[in-house]
Amino acid sequence: MPSPSSPSSPTTGLPPKSALPSYNSVVEENPQADKASHNSDNSDDSGVVDWKDTKSVVDNNRHMLESQMSCDVMFIVGEKRQQIGAHKFVLMTRSEVFRHMFNGPDSTKSEFVIPDIPGDFFWEMLRHIYCEDQKLEVKSVVGIMYAADQYNLLVLKQACLDFLHKNLEINYACYLLVELRKYGYPEEEKIVMSFIRKNAEDVFKTKGMDLLSRELLNELLTLPGLDVDESVKKEAVETWARNHQEEKKIGASVENLMDSLNDCLYVYRDDASSHRYVMDSVTTRNIFEEKPEPEALYPNLAEYVDSAQSAKAGAATGMDEVDRMSTMSGATSRKSSVHTLSRLPSFNMWADVEQVTRLQEVSGTAVNNAAKADAISFTVDHNLYFYGFSIYGPKKEGEAKYTVDTILTRKKKDIVMESICIKGAGVILPVMFERPVKIDKGYPYTLEVYIKGPDSYMGASGQTKIQHGKILFTFNNAAKVKHNRTGISQGQIPRLYFLPRNK
Repeated sequence: MPSPSSPSSPTTGLPPKSALPSYNSVVEENPQADKASHNSDNSDDSGVVDWKDTKSVVDNNRHMLESQMSCDVMFIVGEKRQQIGAHKFVLMTRSEVFRHMFNGPDSTKSEFVIPDIPGDFFWEMLRHIYCEDQKLEVKSVVGIMYAADQYNLLVLKQACLDFLHKNLEINYACYLLVELRKYGYPEEEKIVMSFIRKNAEDVFKTKGMDLLSRELLNELLTLPGLDVDESVKKEAVETWARNHQEEKKIGASVENLMDSLNDCLYVYRDDASSHRYVMDSVTTRNIFEEKPEPEALYPNLAEYVDSAQSAKAGAATGMDEVDRMSTMSGATSRKSSVHTLSRLPSFNMWADVEQVTRLQEVSGTAVNNAAKADAISFTVDHNLYFYGFSIYGPKKEGEAKYTVDTILTRKKKDIVMESICIKGAGVILPVMFERPVKIDKGYPYTLEVYIKGPDSYMGASGQTKIQHGKILFTFNNAAKVKHNRTGISQGQIPRLYFLPRNK
């Protein structure tokens, strides 16, 4: 391994050129300068003639990094153990994490191993540190954001977030979801999940579905309020299974198809009243009849994105899309009050919350199989913290368990999307959010829930307007929610739990 103080040796410590697009561009534009920098001894009379004259500080920093000149620290980065040199002084001036690293117990070290950040992402982070520049692409933005997080580079992280939101499109949704799950970004993952829920018909037809794990596949297919034809779900599932067989070089048989799917608990709904397991619902007729050879799977995620970008460019020039990828654009800039797909048990932990009851009496019972929505729209004339709502409990005596898939929407944007598990006995059971949500006065909100569990009571004698102290609640039918069994006068969601924002 070359010494960090002698980066001019033939082995410079620089990552492979394929991983350094910015460095490649420099080489292509000025190959003689590149050759000179590598043959020099990095002194003022080294043969690099006036490389710093008329250049700005940023230009000089860029040259120091890209030429790996006079580096005093070496990073061994990623699984490939790529060697990237840098300068402690520059890093310390831009990152508190680096400052502590170079002034702590390891201050005398000149080599650091960074195993969890791939070399190209680490390199782009360094380019931002040295010259406030970065090359963001769909296939790299999440990894660079992770690197920025590790070294507390807030400006770079925000640039990554802005780029991600701007480029959240049909073609890239599944890829970004996989990357966000891999690097652990539940807040952004929820935004992508919400985007997919609203564009599922197109997303399910992209090759990005092949990138999903069984867990993510199941989560997408069971998103609450998903309005997708069952034949589209079925085709997506069977294509996913067949491609994963091909990836593993498994023979095409009915048994192997079932084995590929047996971790997905619920994949698609065959009818309006039942949830079925994959083993019961995948049809095997005509699945393995003679067909053209399937296209080869992408060996990695980045290759998928490159292909998607090519397909998009082809569509823009009128070329045929052989892979049926949609090129519809749907950028979003939403920020949510509740960030996670919660799987936490829910109970009324907020003893001091206030409540408003819109359904005044119990009337009848209903089956709760999540086949239909229960939704109500409301507005308030004061700013609130919204803590949760209630559902009617089991008609039979004793304790019961319910899963309540919940969506809260404001102006067509999902601001809450949680799956909440509750357990209790009684006529009314509270369903509390993981975190309270800000509700702004004068805006219409729609609360949409899908309840799965034992048969429950239903309510009647609903109120359109309820005055609670100084706060006026106005309720309306959620006209745009399909298969809704709840309205102003009857149904589910008897209560809302809240606090005024001035408390």
